[in-house]
Amino acid sequence: MAGRSKTTYSSDRKIMRAAKILAAAEMILREGAGELEMGQVADKAGVSVGLAYHYFGSKSGMLGAIIHAFYDRYNKVANQYIDPDILWGVREKRRLMAVVEFLYNDPMAPVILGKMARTNQVAAVECARHEEMIEMAIRNIRSGIKRDDIGPHIDPTIAGAAITGAIRSGITHAMGMQQRPDPAKLTHQIWGMIAGALDIER
Repeated sequence: MAGRSKTTYSSDRKIMRAAKILAAAEMILREGAGELEMGQVADKAGVSVGLAYHYFGSKSGMLGAIIHAFYDRYNKVANQYIDPDILWGVREKRRLMAVVEFLYNDPMAPVILGKMARTNQVAAVECARHEEMIEMAIRNIRSGIKRDDIGPHIDPTIAGAAITGAIRSGITHAMGMQQRPDPAKLTHQIWGMIAGALDIER
């Protein structure tokens, strides 16, 4: 192990074991009804139940890690850098399209936003993350007003909250449909609602 300390190697092994356990837990959640038990996860991951508890403390701790990881991926897409010099509406429609594609393609999205949506773990994280997204929407709308891409008669706080909720509800509903709408068509339809709320060209 030249060039690598024992401490680094041990840390890498712990990270890999934790990732293996989480991957097993996610698979159980996807294949089942959005529920799991620590024993199931340990069996799936090929580790002892004690090791699963060692890394995550409890079932709630494990679920919390999965849910937070999902929302971290979500926020990375929603907060991605897009050239600020292009027209505000063009920029934000691209952002919306990226969010739709992410939620359509992330394997945990139907589980966390569907099967697990009403669980205490998801509800607690969702509440905090939803507020973050509202704040981001408010900042974006203020930026659009400052650039004269959105009229000054629009209240950013009201519009930000309304738009964030509508986007989430629209995409979640589409994901649960037997035949999902085409991502581009869904984005176009949701964007029409956003444009109407902000009184800008579609």
